[in-house]
Amino acid sequence: MSVIFTISIFLSIAPANAENCISQKLSPPERVSVKWVYDGDSLLLTDKRKIRIIGIDTPETKHHKQKAQAYGAKAREVLRVLLKNNNYQVVLRYGKERKDKYGRTLAHVYLTNGINVSNWLLEQGYAKTLAYPPNVQLAKCYKKSEEIAQSQSLKIWRYKSNKVRNAASLPRRISGYVRLEGKVSNIKHYRKSLIMELESDRKTHIQVKIKKRNLKYFNKMTPEKLWNKTIIVTGILKNKKGRRTLYVSHPTQIYVASAKLSNKLKSLETLKKSSDIKWSLQK
Repeated sequence: MSVIFTISIFLSIAPANAENCISQKLSPPERVSVKWVYDGDSLLLTDKRKIRIIGIDTPETKHHKQKAQAYGAKAREVLRVLLKNNNYQVVLRYGKERKDKYGRTLAHVYLTNGINVSNWLLEQGYAKTLAYPPNVQLAKCYKKSEEIAQSQSLKIWRYKSNKVRNAASLPRRISGYVRLEGKVSNIKHYRKSLIMELESDRKTHIQVKIKKRNLKYFNKMTPEKLWNKTIIVTGILKNKKGRRTLYVSHPTQIYVASAKLSNKLKSLETLKKSSDIKWSLQK
């Protein structure tokens, strides 16, 4: 039996068990046809529109000067097979912003049976959440599925670079996507941003930066109350001229590290293990 044929069999079964992340705040559904899959998070429609799928970021595939990342090609392939099994018919639902800076159409993508594609890729461990305002209506739902995949170390979560690391001892050369655990030692307000500093045994602290325009999303997690608390924060870490800054735009990127969080992760692991479905694509 070929690899593709094996994948096709399981893809025809697995999506029916994924949660259908949906919101009444999204646009009415628009049914379209897919012509091509660029990678795990972008498509080309038959009407020539390029779609950037909202809510996720999948590993890069090899193109131009970009090196392939682990599971990049696999994420693209499983998405291709998933769409093929659905006759390349999908439903788009839009958020508040319909175009990105590259001119691509931003949309949540669903199969015709209602399965949310972003959510399925997250649950299977092929994608990371990407909460980018103002299209954050489903951010919490997507985060839940990402946590399930993380608790089981599925696919991309098997790699050390995607594990939670200690901010205090993080090597200075590290940049890009990170999950860091650290104690908030200082909070500073600036005209256009709020910055939390994480304790570090290096000469410079790691700054967690939230732009003022995004603070409205943190009404249930007031950053000022995080002082002196240990948090787990996820985002893109940039290292510029010796200053290390981790950018955060939505509260789903921050957890207060506590026994409550530990119990939550254990519950997610139990939930996953109790499933009668054998997720054969994990191998």
